[in-house]
Amino acid sequence: MTTETQKHLLELPNAFAELTPLAAFLGGARSAAVEVDCSNVTAMPSRCLQLLLSAEQQWRSEELGFAVTHINDSCRKSLTLLGLEPNRFEDEVTA
Repeated sequence: MTTETQKHLLELPNAFAELTPLAAFLGGARSAAVEVDCSNVTAMPSRCLQLLLSAEQQWRSEELGFAVTHINDSCRKSLTLLGLEPNRFEDEVTA
């Protein structure tokens, strides 16, 4: 088990962008703390949000760090439209 935080730059230029890279990253980082960087997210599709929330729950249940960072204004707007607080992930820190 690695103790180094695994980082992934989430590339979502539009709501129809492929989520395979994120799913593959999460699948490969199952035993480590993770950080998902949203600085390149233009729109957060609901399917991506579902994946992030599910992964967050899994990582937390295993007492591993899970963080979503660099949430830009476009991403915050998407979170609001999907029924979440725009600062939903702000207090998340990696362990």
